[in-house]
Amino acid sequence: MSHQNPRIRYDSVGNVILLSGEEHHTNQAVPSVSAISLPWTALLAFFGSIFSESALQYRWTLYDIRGITQRMYSFAVKGTSILLAFLCQPVWVPGRKGIPQHYSRGKLFLADSLRFGMTFASIFAILFLTLNYQSFGKIAVAMADPLALLGDRLPVLQAAETLSQKTTRNVDTDLAQFLPPIGPPENRLLIPSLGLNVPIVIPQNDALLAEDWTRLEKDIQTSLENGTVHYPGTARPGQAGNFFVTGHSSYYPWSQGKYKSVFARLPTLKIGEEFWIYYGGDRHRYVIQEKREVKPTDVGILDQPLDRRIATLMTCVPVGTTLRRLVLTAQELDPLTGIPMTVGQHAAPANAPKTPSGMLPI
Repeated sequence: MSHQNPRIRYDSVGNVILLSGEEHHTNQAVPSVSAISLPWTALLAFFGSIFSESALQYRWTLYDIRGITQRMYSFAVKGTSILLAFLCQPVWVPGRKGIPQHYSRGKLFLADSLRFGMTFASIFAILFLTLNYQSFGKIAVAMADPLALLGDRLPVLQAAETLSQKTTRNVDTDLAQFLPPIGPPENRLLIPSLGLNVPIVIPQNDALLAEDWTRLEKDIQTSLENGTVHYPGTARPGQAGNFFVTGHSSYYPWSQGKYKSVFARLPTLKIGEEFWIYYGGDRHRYVIQEKREVKPTDVGILDQPLDRRIATLMTCVPVGTTLRRLVLTAQELDPLTGIPMTVGQHAAPANAPKTPSGMLPI
């Protein structure tokens, strides 16, 4: 025998009806499984309608693009036909003897364009050569007479022969004999094959320590007026690292200083050639091992290897521009023996065997 709660009733479909008292009752139907699934069906139908509408809009967009493309193609074909017809129109131009010459508008246009281009190029070349006459003058003189720039003695040489005589490579003595072990009071860079003997200026490190790159660049440009520049923060000669020296290949003729073209002929140096450095009174010898060009933004050339003793010479190329940077990397050698020096190694004593004269740059 079952007991039923008198306050619970069921409707015709089995939903529970809760009764409150005899006169008041509330029909609170418990949702069935089919009723619960209705929201998901509506949601799927909603997204389906959105997808269908999007597909329809995309299809009509493709139709519009195709129509626009066809109209643009027709316009281009028509415009090209009109332009060709215009360029092919005959034109009579008075000749040298007053006889009319027959040309087409296209030929006249090409002739005028060529004339304008040549005029512009000529003006640009004249201005470019005028602004960089010092650098190109040195290059031209060196090409015409390689010994013309080597006529004077290097101030540090102690020999009786002139430098032009020593460039014959037939001398019986070593270049190191002409370079005193103790250098001049100021730091110097000597490149015998170019006849260069120029100061090395050391800017202050304040801007570098403060990471004020604008002031650092200004300090370097100011120092370049007085010679080549030892880039702040790089190693010194004889130390582990990269002794970095930069100089102008060309600069504005109205700027101050007499070293605006000090490195104009640096691109002519070859791998295997040597240069010398006097720094802090000490003599250092280097041989070029690598020659390359890099972008102005390549700061990797300032890297400081701790296992090598190298030096870098840098300038702007092509001459008269700042498009690229020419970088010459050199290994430090023993001044007397010419043997590559390692980190911590000291130069050979003065009585050490000397390098044969045929292996010297001059």
